[in-house]
Parts: sequence; C-alpha cells; structure tokens
Amino acid sequence: MNETLEFLEFSIPCKDVGKSLAWYQELGFTELQTSDVRAHHYAVVTDGDFCIGLHGNNHAAAGLSFVRRNLAHHVRRETLAGAQFESTRLGEDEFNEAVQSDPDGTLMIMLEARTFSPGITNAGCAPVIGRLDHIVLPCMRLDATLEFWQEYGFISVESGTEATAELHFPGVAIQLREGTRYAELQFCPTRFNSIMHAVARTSIAARPTTNGFYLTAPEGTRLVIENAEGDAEQTL
Repeated sequence: MNETLEFLEFSIPCKDVGKSLAWYQELGFTELQTSDVRAHHYAVVTDGDFCIGLHGNNHAAAGLSFVRRNLAHHVRRETLAGAQFESTRLGEDEFNEAVQSDPDGTLMIMLEARTFSPGITNAGCAPVIGRLDHIVLPCMRLDATLEFWQEYGFISVESGTEATAELHFPGVAIQLREGTRYAELQFCPTRFNSIMHAVARTSIAARPTTNGFYLTAPEGTRLVIENAEGDAEQTL
C-alpha cells in the first residue's frame, strides 16, 4: 500500500490554532501556506522536513495524515470488505476525507489531495531544538497497533528493546512503546547544551527529564528533547 499513499503531516487538534502556531514559531518552526479547502481554522508548521498540522476541528485525537488518490473508490472497496471508518466525507462537491483509528486511538487520516504546498520548506533553518527524529504514538496493545500500521505499508524495524517496535514510512518514523498513553514528538539533537540555552532564551518553559527536557505546546503536545551526547549541564 506504500506506493498509493503520500505522508502529509502529523495532525493535531487545537482549541486555539493561533496560540499554538505562535508557540511553534517561537521555537523556530516555519509556517507554510495552506489551501482553503478546510472548513475549519488550519495552520501548518515545518522543521524543514517534517510537517505538523494544527487543526481547529472536532477530531478527538491526533493522527497521521496521508494523501491517497482515488480515495472514494478505495473507501467503497474497503467498506465492502468489512473495514470500519471513524468518519468519511465523500462527494463531488466537497474535499474528500476518510478517517480510521488504530487500536489505541491514533487517527489514520486519508485525503484526496494535499492541503499545503510541499515546495516551500526552510531546509536550511531548523528550529532551535533541531529536526524531528521520530514520533512516539500511544500504544497499549503493541501487536495490534503494529499490525494496523503495517497494513498501510509501514515497515517494522528491530528495536532491540522488549515491548517496543519501530515503524518506518517515507517521511515519518514511529516508535511504539507498550504502555505509552500519549503521543510525543522526539528530538535527539547534537550540541545539547547549546540547544538548552537557546530554549532558555525563549518564553517557553522547559521541564527536565532523566535524559534531557520536554516542552508542552498550548494544545498539549509534548516535545521531548533527548541528550544524545550525555554531557548536559541540566540547568533548566
């Protein structure tokens, strides 16, 4: 199924899109120009490679969004085969969308076309926390969640750690850790101390972890910055 899907963004529901947008921009994320096909308030930010969609809609959870051509045909075929969809919006006069959910509630969102331009990224200017390494998704039932995403073309990679798995798809890497209840965005930058000081110069509060620190966006998304060098000053 890999060849029929194009990863678009990590989609996050937001109560206040403008507030979340300003928060990510303060960290150095770049806003991209979006189209007007969405009925709700919508913004996209990027680290130069990975895109985050901020949605003022009614989705109850975050999800991975993909472009799928001939979406209406795909949904009809899968429905006849017994597949379950959380919601569908299909018609000649509207922007087609179909939503499924993995066993732990993360949404799989399929769209008929892109909702922002892919050509305007800021590849030479990453946020102060660096570029995304991977997403940690909620996972209470590892085998079932793993199987769900593999059905969509994600490739499982040996993690070497019990009760964890890694999944790769062009444009996104996922880590599943059994017992995880909330999605996290994981960053593993070099020059950790410099990054820690750069974050301290913003108005954004950082909280220490055993191996770095984390930031919490206004909509509740946690961005975890891990120290890959092992020599942090830990003066948050």
